[in-house]
Amino acid sequence: MRLKDRNVLVTGGAGFLGSLLCETLVAEGAGVSVIDDCGADRATNLEKISHKIEFCRGTIADEGQVCRAAVSADTIVHLAFPMALRQRALDTALIAENLAGVCNLIKAALKRNALLVYVSSIGVYGNGRYNPIDEDHPLEPVLIHGAVKLAGENLCRAMARGSGLRCVILRVADIYGPRNSRLSVPIKFLLQAVSGRPLTVHGDGSDSRTYTYAADFAEAVVLSISRPEAENGVFNVAGDDCVSMSELAREVIRVTGSNSPVLHLDAPCSGRRLFIDNCKSKKMMGFKPRYSIAAGLDATCAWLRENPGFYSNLGNNI
Repeated sequence: MRLKDRNVLVTGGAGFLGSLLCETLVAEGAGVSVIDDCGADRATNLEKISHKIEFCRGTIADEGQVCRAAVSADTIVHLAFPMALRQRALDTALIAENLAGVCNLIKAALKRNALLVYVSSIGVYGNGRYNPIDEDHPLEPVLIHGAVKLAGENLCRAMARGSGLRCVILRVADIYGPRNSRLSVPIKFLLQAVSGRPLTVHGDGSDSRTYTYAADFAEAVVLSISRPEAENGVFNVAGDDCVSMSELAREVIRVTGSNSPVLHLDAPCSGRRLFIDNCKSKKMMGFKPRYSIAAGLDATCAWLRENPGFYSNLGNNI
């Protein structure tokens, strides 16, 4: 148990990623606290470990709530992020609340000399000038999600340089896996395949990207906490495969055994490639992705078959 005697506060801990991370942290021996506003009634995600964690229903935008939630923390993992900002909404209030929350977490970390693990995104790189994209790539976000994540990174880096904040920044490639409430492309393809619908690919299917299986993300967080050499570093977290949309569709059909056709929708053929370099994470943190895209899709498909009603409210949206 690599995190025995560590006390970790997870923001957004009731969500898809947060709940998986909390389960992993508990299994690694950590004391775990969660702060989450549970706006989508997500507390059921934590049912399996509810007796082993401390739960605070609140928002990180409230400094008092953050202070109370972090009272025993020596590590803070910041996952909370509004879904509306992922969906490209230029919402002034949400952006202000999110960045106020980052400031409150930084204050709490400085007060306790705690390690702050800031979960960022490859969205900070934008469209990508070269491949594979390493941590030295220019930071040129093109979506609100990436811009807000980068603003949080800058706050952390400034306070690390000027005030001694202990932090680790993890830039995570697109995540998928069981309980993923966001309809990412792997989840969309799996849902289409298991229901016998055509797999809808935009353009000629040449666009490609690197994905991260959720359990590999959780392992990267554990390593960022347990490896002293990770402190004050910036790391890409990603799987080893860069797959095109056509390749992903074919793999989903193989995994599901579906007879669904692949339907190419009219769209510009950009050939965009986002191949994320994870070498620094491997070298500095000992990160080794356990799940290939095939293994990750297999595991996610098995979970979908065991939980057929999880996405039932999506209707024709897939």
